Amino acid sequence: MLKIPTLSKWSYIQWNRSVKKPIDGYTILLPVPGDLPVFLKIALEVSATQDSEGLVETLVIPDRKVSGFTECFNEWKTKFDISPIRLINPNPIEQLISLYQNNPHNNHWLQIIRGINASVSTHALLHDADLFVTKDDFMKTHYQTCVQRNLMCLGVSPVWDCWYKEQGIDHLTATWEIIFDISWARQFQPWKHRGHNDVINGKAHTFDTMLYPQCQTEPDKIDRHKQEWGFIHFNYVICTYRWFQKSNGPFEDDYFRILLIRLLIDVFDPSEWSYSVPTLDVLEKGITDKSNRVTYCGKYTAEHYSEFRSKLEKLITSGIIDGQKAHILHKSIRNFDLAFG
Repeated sequence: MLKIPTLSKWSYIQWNRSVKKPIDGYTILLPVPGDLPVFLKIALEVSATQDSEGLVETLVIPDRKVSGFTECFNEWKTKFDISPIRLINPNPIEQLISLYQNNPHNNHWLQIIRGINASVSTHALLHDADLFVTKDDFMKTHYQTCVQRNLMCLGVSPVWDCWYKEQGIDHLTATWEIIFDISWARQFQPWKHRGHNDVINGKAHTFDTMLYPQCQTEPDKIDRHKQEWGFIHFNYVICTYRWFQKSNGPFEDDYFRILLIRLLIDVFDPSEWSYSVPTLDVLEKGITDKSNRVTYCGKYTAEHYSEFRSKLEKLITSGIIDGQKAHILHKSIRNFDLAFG
């Protein structure tokens, strides 16, 4: 059987033809899960709050084609004041890979490649589905800083893997909300942006998405802001949902990410979309019932609640959601507060 890494190298050796004269400015890349359209709704709301100076267009990039998603896109895009916006669906091979493997890391890489191939601007900003931007000039400032400093990449957070720092490679930036020069990204074969095993400075390592090209780039061309600002990031929410889908029996939601998805659905999505995420009352049963489909009984789960709850409270009080949404979130989280607060 042909393995995904081998297929990636064969199928993604070169980029699609680039535009002859890219437009000065940036494109917002919105990779979203095709079966969780609530994150499309949130991404559109977040993007619509931003100062549009320098913005060329917005690309919505679902990881898979799902019946009804295009209809949601067509309905919701008219409700927000955003730049020209396009839907970039997966090709048939990508659709098969997504459905067959259901690997969130591979899905995300394919979404990035599709977004770069479709972009007509000089720069792209890679938005994370589980991140809420709280400052309306965040994206504009991010882009302008990248251009003014002639950087290839500008990020907002350090990478999670301490191996790089131990090797003296300390210029890398995490992918969420990274803004990058598209011509830089195209200098590397598409598959090299994929998370994969490789060698740097004679040492083998597993490189996360977009990190191998960063390692091959002059350190003074990559930077990140001195401190995290202007956003609330819940981290690894879509990954956790994909692992939940692949699980059998009770699934320990030890970082409360499945709970977060359900809360966001109840607050942000008024549609009648049939979600596979358990309802709130079912999740609440998992606080004490170890046989529940989703559980909160693990040894370290309670220790993670304060961080999750702190981020949720920041979202509630950030001013980017209205009073009704804030009230629903406070009411919905009450039983978890009683159990873990």
